[in-house]
Amino acid sequence: NYEYYRMAEGLANERGPSPTHRQNSNVLPPSSRYVEEAIFGWKWADIAEWLSEQGLSNHAQRFLNHKICSGRALLRMTEEHLKEIGVVTVGERLEMMDAIDRLRGRAGVLRLGAFVDAPSLLEQLDLLRADKELKMLPRRIILVRHAQSEGNVDSALYSSIPDSKLNITEFGKSQAYAAGVRLHDVVGNETVTFYVSPFQRSSQTYQQVRLAFSDEQVVWHREDPRLREQEWGNFQDPQVMKLAMEHRRKVGAFYYRFPTGESGADVFDRVSMFLETLYRDMHRGLCGQNTIIISHGLFCRVFLTRFFRWSIEKFHKLWNFENCQYAILELQPDKYFKLITELKSDP
Repeated sequence: NYEYYRMAEGLANERGPSPTHRQNSNVLPPSSRYVEEAIFGWKWADIAEWLSEQGLSNHAQRFLNHKICSGRALLRMTEEHLKEIGVVTVGERLEMMDAIDRLRGRAGVLRLGAFVDAPSLLEQLDLLRADKELKMLPRRIILVRHAQSEGNVDSALYSSIPDSKLNITEFGKSQAYAAGVRLHDVVGNETVTFYVSPFQRSSQTYQQVRLAFSDEQVVWHREDPRLREQEWGNFQDPQVMKLAMEHRRKVGAFYYRFPTGESGADVFDRVSMFLETLYRDMHRGLCGQNTIIISHGLFCRVFLTRFFRWSIEKFHKLWNFENCQYAILELQPDKYFKLITELKSDP
């Protein structure tokens, strides 16, 4: 009870005297002996005098026998304690508890009658905190791969156009808008926030998806370079990339690093850093009811591997996301997210 008492005491001091106390301050003005600091410093003589004032001096020996010899101990007394020291009748215990409550009231702190036991209080606080955290988290995290790009149609473009500058095709525009309509069907009129890769094809995908949502629904959208595509090199010479892809198949998509580019493991590190931001935003209640991440195929697979702590073997078995394919992670009552979208993978 003492831990709760100190917490309750702090709340009382923070809020100041209650309206009732202010109204009755002319009736029961606390003397210097009854201010809170003085009461905490009471010795046995002060307690004996107080019991006498309350007409309870017949119980003084019980207090002394059980070492209730300080103001701090007196203010922590409960009805259960009174039973233990031998105050037998209910009426006497109620009378004594009223006296302790009056003592606390005159000291300007919370009355003992408002207390609960510490374990019960902590359990209630945990439940309240969990409920608050649950309400702050988004209901869904949705991973979306960008729409069809020029590079998806003609891979030779990678040799002359930087990967980040490739646009989505006309078909990709309609594909992205259709994906936005399907996502709106999923979230209804709930609020959404967007994290978007800075690559042009991802940004253009966002613009089309965004058309399916009202201005009131979209809390914000944020461009984050950590969501970018795996770097395959500044330009991709077809002959060099043909050999690189053969090596990649032998080494594995997670471990193979492209010349002047990244490995899947490098992307994994980027995902880990991004998740720190995502977790922080979620627990601050900044992500709205739904968070949509528009990125790239390998990034989506690495995100799921990192988020759910899957094995690298499982990562290698996952099929790459198709253009505008999405995966939904849904919040559960235990505050964990569950992947509810079935993904294709090798056996």
